[in-house]
Amino acid sequence: MSDIKNKSNKRKKEKVEFTAENIDNTAPVKKILDELQHKNTQAYMFYSRNIKQRHTTQQTLQNYHCVVPGFPLNSFDDDWDGELNIDYFEPFCYKSLCPKMISTLRNIEKTDPVTSYIKHKIEWQRTCRNLKLTATFAKMVQKCESLNDEVVQCPKHIVDMAAHLDSDPDPYFDSPYNWYYAGNGNLQLVCIDWIDYLLYSEFSTVYLSEFSKNNLLINSEHAASFDCGKDYNILETICSAHNIIVLRTKYKIFILKIITENCKVRFETVKCVDSETPYTSVSFDDYHKNILYITTLDCKLSIVNLDRIKARSVKLKGKFTMMDNWSTVIGSGRGFYTHVGRKSISIYDKRSNNTVFVWKELRNMTDEIACNDISVAKLIGENSLYFGTNHHLFLMDMRNINQNDRHKIVRRWTHGMESVPTYISHASFEMNKELLVLSSQWCEDMCVLPNCSEILKDTSSGGVVIPYRPPNILNTFDEAKQKMLCNDLYNPIDTRLCTAITGALIMERGEKYDILMQNALGDITCHTLFPEYMDTFMDNEGPHNLHEWSTSFKLPTKEFEVTSIENIASIWKQLKKVPEDFRVGDLLKGKSPFNEAEIFEAFENEEIDSGLQEVWMKGHNEIVGDQSSLALNLYLSDDEK
Repeated sequence: MSDIKNKSNKRKKEKVEFTAENIDNTAPVKKILDELQHKNTQAYMFYSRNIKQRHTTQQTLQNYHCVVPGFPLNSFDDDWDGELNIDYFEPFCYKSLCPKMISTLRNIEKTDPVTSYIKHKIEWQRTCRNLKLTATFAKMVQKCESLNDEVVQCPKHIVDMAAHLDSDPDPYFDSPYNWYYAGNGNLQLVCIDWIDYLLYSEFSTVYLSEFSKNNLLINSEHAASFDCGKDYNILETICSAHNIIVLRTKYKIFILKIITENCKVRFETVKCVDSETPYTSVSFDDYHKNILYITTLDCKLSIVNLDRIKARSVKLKGKFTMMDNWSTVIGSGRGFYTHVGRKSISIYDKRSNNTVFVWKELRNMTDEIACNDISVAKLIGENSLYFGTNHHLFLMDMRNINQNDRHKIVRRWTHGMESVPTYISHASFEMNKELLVLSSQWCEDMCVLPNCSEILKDTSSGGVVIPYRPPNILNTFDEAKQKMLCNDLYNPIDTRLCTAITGALIMERGEKYDILMQNALGDITCHTLFPEYMDTFMDNEGPHNLHEWSTSFKLPTKEFEVTSIENIASIWKQLKKVPEDFRVGDLLKGKSPFNEAEIFEAFENEEIDSGLQEVWMKGHNEIVGDQSSLALNLYLSDDEK
């Protein structure tokens, strides 16, 4: 019996006290975590649940893209001593009121092309599942029979399934968001002859309109426009410093030039390029202004010289599939360009078109392993590459490309957006800072965060800021309804306000910053960021502005027709007439929430202060003391007056 007890005691693990002295601070992180797992299970479980990478799915956590907590991470130098500055976590001393509409109402009877594309694909998938279920219940007797070499007799459900599979609207698209519209967006700010213009695209037409930055006014009369033709919805619109406009549609690229004649502007067609494979992105080289990069779904790059209108084709390297294979190419200084794909970032030499460096460490730097794919990227300057995923926004150091050890992620934020980010815009901010705006196609998803522009030189200095989520246009709509505005039941605007976003930009205006966002139907909203000390001087014009904008929103009237009349004679005969002298409220006796007998008994037993009995006995209509809100002695007794 004693031997059995000794064996059971050996099986029990001795509980070791886990303190800082027990940790070897010179050991690798992996060794420390292994020791932590054996020494203190509770501490290791806390680490696993809060910091360790997770493999979360929709079945285990609903809306997991936005509710999973994240941490702002920073890269430190090798000689970092582990100490954080007092101002490491910096507050964002700016705020925004509800956005307001600055454009006129157009395209009332049209539908959102961004979400319509996704709905069409979802409907096709739903029909495909229904046909598969129908085929499982079909009789086994029904089978294919070969009548001769040319004729085969098949069951009807197999024929229907084959016909439906051939009608796939897009075999390469299976995504919860429309990545065809990702990139630079369809809203740009251009300056021509010292006059500011808004360059924006709606459906298949691009417009150029005068814009007042100080008053946030858009001229309703377009200065110029260009129609790409039917079935050529514009997915991306970019403009170079030399006023070269490039429009990307799904299978066609339009290269235009802005011409000024007699104080008027117009678009002139330079070149049109067609492709059998869908295009995914277009971009200008920031260093060589006359170079245009065009990327297709099969990772083929066309480098176009706009001076000669000649192009050379490059096959981008890497393993990829055609399904949802979004990618973009960005110029990276004088001698390199960068190819940003779903799971990797590759840097190419401009002369040889060979890869210089390939970064594939994305899965090792995210909280969620399963759903982090790169969806947007933007190069600011020559050294700062920002790219976003479902959960995070990263900053990559692009200095010394030939030295792989210097090529690293400097900073990571968790943006908390519900949808996949598709647009990044930036502006100069305060002293040695830049202001970033990250937005998606969902109208409620947009976050703002500042970052130190000198962070690449010294990663240990400079603090981090939690991304700020400004109010959205639906918040403006809620405030308008609380003020009894925008309440036209016959012409509701709630579905109109939920239209997908196709472009965003930020611009500086004195101490304020204006963020413009355009949806697929051409509505442009403006968020104004201002310092917190200006809060008392700012007027919330959003609800009244939205009400004025919605007055012109009139839906087509529908004629109602009587299709059938039900016979209610049997019910009508059972109804009885109510007497004219009948009073409805007489039969309903009000029930007091208090038992007065118990209250009087409590006063008699001195369970309640007897001074309160006089107040209880007074009627509700009697006024006790000064009930005015201006009474200064409201909480003073007679002795304290």
